[in-house]
Amino acid sequence: MIDDNSQAQIDIVYDGPALVEGSMNVRDLAPAMMAIGGFFEAANRITNQERASVTVNVVATSVGSFHVAFQVVQDLQNTGVLGSNIDDYLTTANALKALLLGGGGIFGGIFWLTKILRGRKPQIERINAGLYKLTIDRETYEVPIELLNLYQEAVIRRNIENMVKPVKEPGIDRFMIREGDQTIHEVTKNDVEAFDTPEFQDLILDEVRRQAFSIVSLAFKENNKWRLTDGQNTFSVSMKDESFQHRVDNNSIAFAKGDVLVCDLRTIQWQVESGVKSDYEVVRVVTHRPARQLGFWDIDNSDRSPDQP
Repeated sequence: MIDDNSQAQIDIVYDGPALVEGSMNVRDLAPAMMAIGGFFEAANRITNQERASVTVNVVATSVGSFHVAFQVVQDLQNTGVLGSNIDDYLTTANALKALLLGGGGIFGGIFWLTKILRGRKPQIERINAGLYKLTIDRETYEVPIELLNLYQEAVIRRNIENMVKPVKEPGIDRFMIREGDQTIHEVTKNDVEAFDTPEFQDLILDEVRRQAFSIVSLAFKENNKWRLTDGQNTFSVSMKDESFQHRVDNNSIAFAKGDVLVCDLRTIQWQVESGVKSDYEVVRVVTHRPARQLGFWDIDNSDRSPDQP
């Protein structure tokens, strides 16, 4: 038996002079439609894990703007909750809709919260296990933990961004979510940039270690990167040793194939939405070993400044 709460409908409207004929470029519409489905699938997966799945169906369109109705249907999985009150176990389709739009005990929803914050980080204070107080611009708002959790999920934010992205196109002025004849939320060209997903970046490693490299290519312009290899991997590195870079710029150092640089290499790594992002900096060139040196003498150059002849 399907509970009434396991189904919900959401009406999406794009409006503007480019849509007066009731048609819309598929390159604009397709990602937005996929994002609406992606939002509900991701929200359901995050809140319900494997206990339920959702299907988002397109119902109808109308002429005069571009109006699409979506039907969200939630199916229970065989997890022992069948025959029980699913509201006690699941975030239902209607509750997922409330997370998007507001209502149902969830004030405002993600669209409201995104427009309020506009990419800024508020002061946050815990009221109880399920409720937090946000303060920004001297205004305070009480927000349930479920909404805060979804707001900080990259996949949710990316889907919301793609829903409203058509508004950035010429001739499309507004994105609206409606219930019947009532507009619940509206995003205009003045609002749309607030929905851009911030780049997630969390520092996980920052270390300096000494390593030997062969030179793949040099960079003589400021801020261009050198390419070095350790024999297995090739690195694009920023040359931060200003003294060494100055000698290179003034042709005080000659390079040949097979030269080796012993460097203090700084490795910085962040966790980002797609995985790991790495950056490399040569903090100091300890030794430049020309290929013509045959190694007759066992001389320790580790304490020698690269400025010394």
